Amino acid sequence: MARVITLGWACLDQRFYLEHFPPTHSRTPVRAFRQAIGGPAAVAAQAVARLGGEALLLSRRGPDGAGESLEAALRAEGVRTRFTLGRETPVSAVLVAPDGERYIFPYRPDLPAEPDWDPEAVLEGVGAVLLDHRWLQAERLLAEAARARGIPVVLDLDHDRPEAWELVPRVSHVVASEELARHLGGVEALLGRIPGWAAVTLGAEGVRYRGGQVPAFRVKVRDSTGAGDVYHGAFALGLAEGMGEEGALRFAAAVSALHVRDGEPPRRAEAEALLG
Repeated sequence: MARVITLGWACLDQRFYLEHFPPTHSRTPVRAFRQAIGGPAAVAAQAVARLGGEALLLSRRGPDGAGESLEAALRAEGVRTRFTLGRETPVSAVLVAPDGERYIFPYRPDLPAEPDWDPEAVLEGVGAVLLDHRWLQAERLLAEAARARGIPVVLDLDHDRPEAWELVPRVSHVVASEELARHLGGVEALLGRIPGWAAVTLGAEGVRYRGGQVPAFRVKVRDSTGAGDVYHGAFALGLAEGMGEEGALRFAAAVSALHVRDGEPPRRAEAEALLG
């Protein structure tokens, strides 16, 4: 069983599935609701666990009911957790339109800057590390320690922020978002800013990397919330299992397609069936 660390943001999602969007009146009917694991690092860890990997989430939460519910949900999924405690737990309201597009309204309280764990201790037996650039001090420490051990370190790059770019030279793999590529002038412009191995996810068009492109699997989209997070978790697990970059990209494409179809991360057998 490959072991993957995901480090960064975790929150509790409140997801509302709307009858129509955008709202036209002061009240808009909701056809379904559920509380779910949210945040890039937490959702990636959930995906790793569902796919048969051993997931360790390093994140922050508050000593409150939302934090307890979040940690309980993660443990129920088989995710090991190590939370540094702060004042409050992050939460998000997520509005999901009928076409599956999501609109996220996150509440981001102040959280501790310094981790309360030792990077060398948590890396024992780890096959890959995934960072989401939401906890810079901790991610710098873990990235440096992991690279010194020869462990692949993947960066989920989805914002044009100084703290995100500070991590780019410290990691072995960067998987960036289509939204960031548009912001920076296109896929080639974004890839040109990244010195090492890099890829850009393009939704229904698949993923492009230096030297090639992996197509997306065609599915009907139910809920796109967390699709990128699940993709990054599956890619990191693929590297930890020794699939190589292209194999890990194809594996991640199948996993994320099933996720948007069903609104939650798939199990390993489902992904392998889609891959054929």
